[in-house]
Amino acid sequence: MDIHTWGDDMTKDKGLFSPTQLLLGFILLMTFVVGLSVKPSNASASSLEADFSGAAVKYKVPINLLKAVSYNESLFNNHSGKPSVAGGYGVMHLTDTSGLTPNGADSKASKIPNVSALHTLQKASKLTGISAQKLKTSSKANIEGGAALLAYYQKSLSKPLSSNVNSWYAAVKKYSQSDSKTAADFFAANVYKILAKGVKKNGVTISAQKVNALKDEAVDTTSNESANTDGPAGLPVEWVAALYKEFDDQGDYGNYDLADRPNDMKINYIVIHNTETSFQDALTLFSTPTYTSANYVVSSVEGTVAEMVRPQNVAWHAGNWYINAHSIGIEHEGYAAVGGFWYTENMYKSSAALVKYLAAKYNIPLDRQHIIGHDNVPGLTPTAQKAMHWDPGTYWNWNHYFDLLGVDLSQGQGDSSSNIITITPNEKTNLTSDSGQKVTDDGVDLPLAGSNFVYLYKQPGFSSDLISDKDFSTGQIGTTEKDDWTDKAVFGQQFSKVGQNGDWTEIDYGGQNAWFYNPDNSNSTNATGKLVTVKGSKSIPVYGSAYPAKSILKKNKVTGITPTPLYQMEPRQKYVYGGTVTSDYFNSHFDSNSAKNVIHGTDQYYQIQFNHRIAFVKASDANIIQ
Repeated sequence: MDIHTWGDDMTKDKGLFSPTQLLLGFILLMTFVVGLSVKPSNASASSLEADFSGAAVKYKVPINLLKAVSYNESLFNNHSGKPSVAGGYGVMHLTDTSGLTPNGADSKASKIPNVSALHTLQKASKLTGISAQKLKTSSKANIEGGAALLAYYQKSLSKPLSSNVNSWYAAVKKYSQSDSKTAADFFAANVYKILAKGVKKNGVTISAQKVNALKDEAVDTTSNESANTDGPAGLPVEWVAALYKEFDDQGDYGNYDLADRPNDMKINYIVIHNTETSFQDALTLFSTPTYTSANYVVSSVEGTVAEMVRPQNVAWHAGNWYINAHSIGIEHEGYAAVGGFWYTENMYKSSAALVKYLAAKYNIPLDRQHIIGHDNVPGLTPTAQKAMHWDPGTYWNWNHYFDLLGVDLSQGQGDSSSNIITITPNEKTNLTSDSGQKVTDDGVDLPLAGSNFVYLYKQPGFSSDLISDKDFSTGQIGTTEKDDWTDKAVFGQQFSKVGQNGDWTEIDYGGQNAWFYNPDNSNSTNATGKLVTVKGSKSIPVYGSAYPAKSILKKNKVTGITPTPLYQMEPRQKYVYGGTVTSDYFNSHFDSNSAKNVIHGTDQYYQIQFNHRIAFVKASDANIIQ
């Protein structure tokens, strides 16, 4: 059943969602917007406050409402004038897809339909008289464009330009550009939650205030969303079935397996992916005979969600059959090498709401050993380890994502004597060009700001070589390439602290002693927990699964599956404990979800954070220490 261990992130097109969502299929990775000479707007926080104030007065929009819409779209980040994966620019996320170059699965460009929802920047330009180029690159102009749009929507609804934020709910729904009532309501509800809570970020303040939004349900009473979905109330989720079909009479089928989780197998993980293509293309891929699927797919512009495989069933997404059997896979429309692109706030909020719901329902811990990226999933063999995926990549904002989950991973739990640390770099300052650090894509420099990791060196100092991995690297030195996961420790991961040398911290990492730059502990937080170490004086095997012994598999007529070590853990090394699991193997068959399909072993395994990826060691080989 090796086909079950793979789940590619490439997709094709098929119109299954609303017209606006269909257009997302054309908003694909552009070639860094060639020829667009963008001068980043480095507006200070105080000037942003002045810009919001000026635009609010000019267009008679409540200033806190304007700020809340901006925060909900971009977190007050202009992203240096470059577009999101949804074609949005600036702190108000004004959309313009005219400069984007779509590339389908056949590498042929497709014409982007001229629909207003994807060209709010042009509408803002007409309303303000400001050029489209300036709206993209100037935060002041961009804020004016957003204010003008809000005022236009309010007037189009025959409503006064009131100072009462509660009277603007319908206009905020229109600002979402969604033709789905549930998605528009979800967007507006998030804006009003921001108003009620208040925000201080990047020097901009939204004062908390009493919110009693006057919903005008007459604006849009239709809904395309089905109630037959598994997700939190209010989240725009639609059921779009992945293909489940027998392809021949030899037992070949796809694209997922029937199961009865969590009754037959516990769901231990939620795996975060990105599609590397459009939302609609992903839906099409999972609906055609491709041996790949995901339980959910999240779109970029609206944050709409397609549920494609019920959580009780096993989607083929992680490239590791054991992890597939024990996880829920969530795909996100976007690109791991974002460069000039960025994941949208609508996507983050929808995804976090879904994960929080699923984690509570299936008792999945909200930590980085259980809410993992595809890049944290191990291979089943050394050969597979080399080929494992690396999405959602170096620019997925794990810090913000866990904030949305209600978990602050930067909150220290231990004192200065703690021997466990959490990697908690500030995405704006964790990498520095002065040190010679960079992130590259086939040698081309990508932005440093927004990256989610710290580099790991062989010795304390920027002149030292980066570490490498025997099952990934072709040489003995790591690289700065975006997909080289071997020398990167990512936000939220935890490791055993070995030592300190000035501004440098030493950790056990993948069988090596690795150093990362950590002045005044700015890139780490003390933590508490348990460590796993070798029992005895000999090295022990480290696995990418918690499979039963070969003898048990053979007894149950499972052949071709052999628990294969990826690495060896040496005595005195320590790795952070992530839980104990009892061995099992999901021996799936078409059109069957019998409990007999799960083969239970007798071995217990400890999960550990071994390197960039999680791993497992047999409990009989190891000790747990405080």
